[in-house]
Amino acid sequence: MLRFAAVVSTTALVLVLASCGSRTGTIDDVFDAAERPVPMPEVCNGLDDDLDESVDEDFRDEAGRYIVDAHCGGCDLACEPRAAIELAVSCGLIDEAPVCVASECAVGFSVSTAGRCIPTWEHLCLLCAIDDDCGDLEAASCSVLGGETRCSVGCELGCPVGYICNGDDVCAPAGGSCSCEPGQTFDLACALVDPEGLRCPGAAACNDGVLSECLAPAEVCDEVDNDCDGELDEGFRDARGAYSLDLHHCGECGVDCTLDMIPEGDLICGGDPFAPTCVLDCPDARDGIQPGDRIDADRDIATGCECTVSNLADVPGPLRAEGEALDVNCDGADGIVIESFYVATDGDDAGPGSPTRPLQTISEAVRRAHESITLPEAPEPRPHVFVAGGAYTETVELEDGVLLHGGYRRDFLALDPDGFTVVIRPPNDTTAPGGAGIIAGAGVGRSTTVVEWVTVLGRDAAMPSSPAFGVYLDGPGARLTIRQAQVRAGVAGRGMNGIAGAAGAAPTTEAAQGAPPRGALEDAGHLCISGPSNVVPGGAGGSSSCAGVDTRGGTGGSPACPVFANFQPSGAAAPTAGGLPGGAPGTGGQDSNGPIMGVSCSTAVCCGLADFTVPTDFQGPQPGRPGTDGSDGRAGAGCVDPLGRLDGTRWMPDVGSSGTSGTSSSGGGGGGAGGGAEMDYFDVVCEFADGLGGGGGGGGAGGCGGAFGMPGTSGAPAVAIVLRGAAGALPTFEELVLSPGDAGRGGDGGAGGDGGLGGAGAFGGSLPRDALSTPTLAGPFPGARGGAGGNGGAGGGGGGGCGGGSIGIWLTGMFGGEPAEAATWRARNTFRLGRGGLAGRGGGGAAAAADGVAGGAVDVIVR
Repeated sequence: MLRFAAVVSTTALVLVLASCGSRTGTIDDVFDAAERPVPMPEVCNGLDDDLDESVDEDFRDEAGRYIVDAHCGGCDLACEPRAAIELAVSCGLIDEAPVCVASECAVGFSVSTAGRCIPTWEHLCLLCAIDDDCGDLEAASCSVLGGETRCSVGCELGCPVGYICNGDDVCAPAGGSCSCEPGQTFDLACALVDPEGLRCPGAAACNDGVLSECLAPAEVCDEVDNDCDGELDEGFRDARGAYSLDLHHCGECGVDCTLDMIPEGDLICGGDPFAPTCVLDCPDARDGIQPGDRIDADRDIATGCECTVSNLADVPGPLRAEGEALDVNCDGADGIVIESFYVATDGDDAGPGSPTRPLQTISEAVRRAHESITLPEAPEPRPHVFVAGGAYTETVELEDGVLLHGGYRRDFLALDPDGFTVVIRPPNDTTAPGGAGIIAGAGVGRSTTVVEWVTVLGRDAAMPSSPAFGVYLDGPGARLTIRQAQVRAGVAGRGMNGIAGAAGAAPTTEAAQGAPPRGALEDAGHLCISGPSNVVPGGAGGSSSCAGVDTRGGTGGSPACPVFANFQPSGAAAPTAGGLPGGAPGTGGQDSNGPIMGVSCSTAVCCGLADFTVPTDFQGPQPGRPGTDGSDGRAGAGCVDPLGRLDGTRWMPDVGSSGTSGTSSSGGGGGGAGGGAEMDYFDVVCEFADGLGGGGGGGGAGGCGGAFGMPGTSGAPAVAIVLRGAAGALPTFEELVLSPGDAGRGGDGGAGGDGGLGGAGAFGGSLPRDALSTPTLAGPFPGARGGAGGNGGAGGGGGGGCGGGSIGIWLTGMFGGEPAEAATWRARNTFRLGRGGLAGRGGGGAAAAADGVAGGAVDVIVR
C-alpha cells in the first residue's frame, strides 16, 4: 500500500495531467489511482488482514479471548503436552482466562478442575467430610461407603483392582466397606501429617484383612508435597527455588528438555538461574565457566553458543555498551546474575527478580537486596539492583549495602542512561520529606552503597510554604555514593498572603435627637409646675463597646421650667475610653421672657411671636464637643532571612511580624438644652403658658480601632539534595546534574484595617417653622447638637514574607563551618539552579509594613 505525506491548502489542488486528451483534476484523483490495500486471509498477528474491521476474529471468542489450540491466550502460543501423562491438550478456560489444559490423560490419571493430569484414585477410602476433601477431580465425592463417609470417584473414570461400581455409581471396595476385612484385597488412601500439622494423603494396602502401614507416595514434580515432608518438589528445585535439577522439569513441572531434537545439539536446563529454560549444552561450560569459553548467553538456540566469556568479574557497565561488551561473563545480563536483582516496569514483584522475570518496583528490589545481605537465612547475597528504562512511580528508600544501577535496555544487555532513562518520581500521596524521590536514613553508607544512572524527579509542593526536595538523606555514612545521575526538585510552595485586618466597628446605636420644645403644664396661678412632667428629655448618646472599652456618647441636656436669664442644663460629657478623654458637653441656653411691656411696646402689652425680652449677653445652647480619635497601630516588620532553617524533616521559615491594632476612640459630648420662654399671664391680651426649650442632641459614640494585618508567610526553598550529616561522615556526589526547581514567592502581608468612623452627634429638639404659631412655642430655643464620636485608629499592616531559595545541595546539622567536601561537590557536579522566590510585599494601610527579602539561587549551603 502506498502512503502519502502532503500538506494541502484549503483550496482544492488542481493537477494538469500532461497526456493526450489531458484533463484537469483534483488531488482526490491521485489517491483514487493509488494502490489500495487488498483483503487477505485472516492470520493471528494482531492485524485486520481481511479488512472487516475486526482483528484476529477467527481466533478469539465473543469476549475477545484467544481460545484456539494454536493461539491460546495470544498469537503463536500453541498448546503442547508438557508431560508424558498428558496424551492430549487443548485451549480451555480456567477462571475465565484461556490456558492450555489437558484433555486426555494416561491410564490412572484424570483431568483436574485446573486442567492438569493428576492421579485418579489417590484419595479412595480417605475419611472425609465434604467433597473438597477428596481432591481436585470433578468426579471426586465424599460418599457413604459401609456406613462411613469416605472419598470415592465416579464410575465413569473407571475403578481400580479391588473396587467395583456400587449402586450409587461410585467406586467402592468389593466388600462394600473401606474396612480391611479377611478375604478383602485393595489399595486405599490414608492420612499423613506434615511438619506443619497439615494433612496430606498417603497410601496403604489391605491384603486379606491385614492393613499395611500408611506410606507417603514418592515425590513427583507437580507443585504438591507428595511425600508429606513439608518440602515442595524437592529433587526438582534448587536452593533458590528454581526448577533446575531435572531435565524433564526445567523452569516448571513438565517442561522436558529431552523432547526436542535439534541439529544444534543437546539441551540442558540452564540460562537464567532464577527462571531456567532449555538452552544449548555448550561443551565449554561442562567443566565450569572460564575466560575464553563460548556459552549460550542469549538463550536463543538458533544463535548457538554465541557468547565468549572475557571476564568472570562482571562489574556494572561500561556506559553505552551492549552485548558481550557489557555481559562479559556471558550469564545473560550485565552484572553477576546470581548476585543481583533486576527490575522492569512490566515485571512482577512476586517473581524472583531475574533478568527474564524481573521485579516491578525498585523499592521491592532494594528491600530484597538488603535482606539478602543481612538475613542469615538468605541463600546468597544479591546486593546489586539493575533497573531497565521506564518511569517508576515510587519513593525509593535506600538501604545500606545496596548498589542501584539504572539505564538498561529491557533485556539488560545494553546500558545507556540517556536512551533507557530510568525516571524515579514519587506518587502524589507520598509522605517523603519535600516530595523527594529518593530518601535514606541513618546508617545508609556504612558499607558501600551506590546510586547511579537514574533520573530523580521530586514532586512539586502541594501546600503553601512547603519545600520541594529531590533527594533527602538523613545522616548517611561516608560510603554512600550518588553519581552520574540527574536530580531535580519540584517547584516549591509559595507563601500565603497575610490576612488583612478587619475594619474597626462602627457604633452599635446612633445618638438620639432631643425632644422638641413644648408648652409647660401650669398650676391655677399660671405658674410652671416643677417636676418630671415639665422636663423635656435630651437625646441619648450613641453606644458602642470596643473590646470591653465603653465608647458611648454623652446624653443631651434636658430643659425644665424656665426662669428668665437662667441657664438650662448642659449635656453630659462622654466617658473616658481607654485613657482617651470623652467629648465635653455643650452648655445649656438662657431663658427669655414675654410679653414685652413699656417703651418698647406700642401698646400696654405686646404679646406677639417675637415679643420677648432676653438677658444682656444672652447665650444660646452650645453643641457638644467631638470625641478623641484613636491612635493608629504600628506597622509589622518584613521577613529578613529567606533561607530559614531545616529541622529534621521540616523546613522552618523566617516570618515577618504582624502590625498592631489601632486603638478605639471616645464618644462626643451631649448637646446643651435649649432655653425656655417664661410667659407672664395677662387676661385676654396674653393668655399663654410658659414654653419649654428643646432637649439637647445625644453625642455620637466613638469608633473602634482597626485590626492588625497578619504577615505573609515565606516562600519555600527548592533543594535538589538535602543532607543532614556530621563532619567526617559525608557521602560522595559526583557527575550529578542538580536542578532544583523555582523557589516559592513570598506571601504579601495583610493590610491593616481602617479605623471605625465615630457616630454623628444627634440634633437637638426643634419644631418646624409652621408649628411656631403661639408665643409659647415661638419663644423657646431648640436644643444644641451633640458632638460627633471620635474615629478609631487604623491597624498596622503585616510584614511581607521572604522569597525561597533555589539550592543545589543543602547541608544541615553541621558545626564548625563549611566542610572541605563542599568545594569538591561544587567542582564535580553541574548545578542548574532555578529562580529565587520574589519577596512578598508589606501590607498597606495607614501604617504600611515593610516588604520581605527576595530569595536567591545557591549551589551549596551549609546551615
